[in-house]
Amino acid sequence: MTRLQKVRKEQGLSQSELAGYAQIPLRTLQALEQGTRDINKASAETVLRLSRALRVQMQDIMEDLLW
Repeated sequence: MTRLQKVRKEQGLSQSELAGYAQIPLRTLQALEQGTRDINKASAETVLRLSRALRVQMQDIMEDLLW
């Protein structure tokens, strides 16, 4: 489970609701949650929209980078 998915579920939101609040395509959200699209490589605007919709900091929904 990705951090994004965990935060969304903790807030009781469906994927459709979050995509609507963040004004991003549902398929984008699904790909980010499934890990088929790397949130760390997503546009800053997408991550910002999601974090604002969830009322969390951007780093709260991004995955840890392994160096």
